[in-house]
Amino acid sequence: MNVGIVGCGFISGIHVNAWKDAKQKVVAVCDLNEKAAIKFAKDWNIPSYYTNVSEMLKKEKLSAISVCVPPKFHASVAIEALEAGCNVVVEKPFTENTEDAKKLLDVLQRTDKKMTIIHSQLFEHSIFQAMNKVKAGEIGQIVGMDVGVLHSPDEMMAVDKNHWCHKLAGGRFGENLPHPIYMMQAFLGKLEIKSVLTDKFGSNSWMVFDELRVVLAAEKNRFGTIHISFNAPGHDLTDVHANIYGTGGTIHAGIYPVSSLIVSKPGRGILHLGNMAQQFKIWGAYLKNIVTKGTGPRYYSVSHARIIKSFVDSISGNGKALVTPEMGYENIQVVEQICKQIDAAAQKVQQTK
Repeated sequence: MNVGIVGCGFISGIHVNAWKDAKQKVVAVCDLNEKAAIKFAKDWNIPSYYTNVSEMLKKEKLSAISVCVPPKFHASVAIEALEAGCNVVVEKPFTENTEDAKKLLDVLQRTDKKMTIIHSQLFEHSIFQAMNKVKAGEIGQIVGMDVGVLHSPDEMMAVDKNHWCHKLAGGRFGENLPHPIYMMQAFLGKLEIKSVLTDKFGSNSWMVFDELRVVLAAEKNRFGTIHISFNAPGHDLTDVHANIYGTGGTIHAGIYPVSSLIVSKPGRGILHLGNMAQQFKIWGAYLKNIVTKGTGPRYYSVSHARIIKSFVDSISGNGKALVTPEMGYENIQVVEQICKQIDAAAQKVQQTK
């Protein structure tokens, strides 16, 4: 089927590779910035470019689009595409808020089209395999989960005071939070916010807070904690990891920049054949992608490929998409509640100045 890409930022190239991996053809791109659209089309060998979504949808015979614009435009672009008869892939977060999410779901229900959301970190090698191990009962019953998202102070979005992320509810945290939330929802179930703690250590004046800790409760007395920091030591550093606690052991998963997976159990060290075999399996998958795709993890995301491949299969009637619109909505509900507390705390700080 023919596919269009809306938005020509860095993530859009990853979408192009994912659609190609699913054996679909990207025939058009669109961006308000004509120079960006021209360059992207040229760099990725895409036949047509546009600066207007309506024009692209009218002129091109598209079966699907990827929405890769800032979150404030997700709902409007997706709604227009659905009404034009396109299936839709939306980058995370699903929408900017639950109000937009409801509008989008209402439109989706009135059409015969399908939609998915890129919950990418849930399908990286380590977390994907961790989920399989949990389902197999390898660490017993799940009782809790921690997720850490640690950035150095020079993180690309944080240091750009004009970046769209700072205008989101919750600021820079609003862009980060969907990742740990959808992972916890997958492992723990429905989440309830118990506490939201914020602090300020860094020097970026446009960020009222640069430290965030969230404590959540889940079904069956499970717990979850999130730590997002923009004060990790180093340069151009981002480290994302998770610990999944069970009654029979713990899974330690490195998510970004490189996947790793360690299972620890009482009375057994981590340097055993199972862990070593698992890590070689992950490294082998990376190497295979580099060799077969001709590109490394920066431009080819296995998680995007998995999500879009499952979406293409669902459109063809062969199975279900890995991420449903309902999952996107549930994610935004929790993110919005946390961000409201962050913004309320920020408002109090501003009032004292």
